[in-house]
Amino acid sequence: MAFVVPKGGQPDVLEEIQMPVPQLRPRDVLIRITSCAVNPIDTKLRAAAMPPGGSPKILGYDGAGVVEALGSEATMFKTGDKVFCAGSHIRNGTNAELVAIDERIVGHAPKSVEATVASSVPLVALTVWEGLEQLGLNPQSPISGKKRLLMLPGAGGVGSYGIQLAKMCGVEVVATASRPESEAACKGLGADYVINHKEPLKPQLEALGIHSVDYIYDAVSFEAYAEQFCDIIKPFGKIVSITSMGSTNLDKFKPKSVSICWEFMFARSMHETEDMAHQQEILHAVASLIDAGKLKTPVWKVLPWSLESLKEAHTLQQSGKAIGKIVMTRLPIASSPLLGGA
Repeated sequence: MAFVVPKGGQPDVLEEIQMPVPQLRPRDVLIRITSCAVNPIDTKLRAAAMPPGGSPKILGYDGAGVVEALGSEATMFKTGDKVFCAGSHIRNGTNAELVAIDERIVGHAPKSVEATVASSVPLVALTVWEGLEQLGLNPQSPISGKKRLLMLPGAGGVGSYGIQLAKMCGVEVVATASRPESEAACKGLGADYVINHKEPLKPQLEALGIHSVDYIYDAVSFEAYAEQFCDIIKPFGKIVSITSMGSTNLDKFKPKSVSICWEFMFARSMHETEDMAHQQEILHAVASLIDAGKLKTPVWKVLPWSLESLKEAHTLQQSGKAIGKIVMTRLPIASSPLLGGA
């Protein structure tokens, strides 16, 4: 059984239907899904008139479960392995009993948390890690000298990992939050300062004695904040965004020689790049950090596995109020450690 989008629309278009067992490509693993998480891309693809990969489309780009079968050329896992993954947006996802995913973008799940928590990690952790690499930063190799990164926003799925992994890179982190509870979450995750992204940024930074930042990680809206980014980024600074440039004129950044890049977590799987297995490397590094107690895994809501739960998860995701991730699980909810140490 799987939850599918037969056509674009609101959460009530989601349906539960019987789907055939996914056919394995040579390097695929077949995973029996225990838990999955919802992300903004789920709501965007659900609303699309025709999601990539055709219809009916199985969404879900976070999951944890057990390897059930291997493709003819798959060598990285064995049946029975506990794994976690984000998958590919141009293939069917984890809102199903079974999903086929290329083994190079699957990781061994962290041992210290249940699948309920593990399923909340891959997409946001990969997005943040890859984005930091775009900025020239590496959580496994902290820089020397004082550098500062602005994380917008700080309490969502991406921001929750952005704060923590950026701190591991050796930089000072200024996070943004617009509500008291999200501000508290940012501080709990290690942000050095918290400001409000719904108010002008520069005056708030200057009130803290900060006149510019070296790096910006944008997960809100590059188009809406471009003018402000240009004002606060240092010469030769770097900006990475997961949002859209829209109608922004990038020429304004040229006098400062600012580097601007985009992070799209699905780029490696979509184009089957030569370094596709780097995502597995990242997932294994993240699992090790979780098992060592160095990385918190904020989960906001845990829902039982059902069509109604998935509709609710989509509605909650669109609310903009999530502090951490929304998860749907087959496991007993009462036994799930929700915050994974957060």
